[in-house]
Amino acid sequence: MNNTMKNVIRLAGVVVGLGAAVWAVRDRLLPAPELTDEPAPRFRESDAAAPVPADDADLTRIKGIGPVTAGKLATAGIDGISALAGMSAAEIAEATGTSEANAARWIESAKTLG
Repeated sequence: MNNTMKNVIRLAGVVVGLGAAVWAVRDRLLPAPELTDEPAPRFRESDAAAPVPADDADLTRIKGIGPVTAGKLATAGIDGISALAGMSAAEIAEATGTSEANAARWIESAKTLG
């Protein structure tokens, strides 16, 4: 083995030794974690866990329609699921600013629910 290879092996041994030494005293090098008396964070629950009202006027029962889109539909005069089921996809797409494919899915869901 030549001297260069021996020096590389020695250097690797020194690096590994230093790493082991740091690992051994890591608890002394790192500060202790701060414990607080704050309550644990609360996470939002999914909409699926919320009780779903069974009335015809709640357009948010249809997958893909949230409160904003329901407001746009109400502004366009679509006030319930049965009204949505009787509309064309083009009319709904124009009223909400969405694609006709989305509107068609909403109509199918409205027909199923209504």
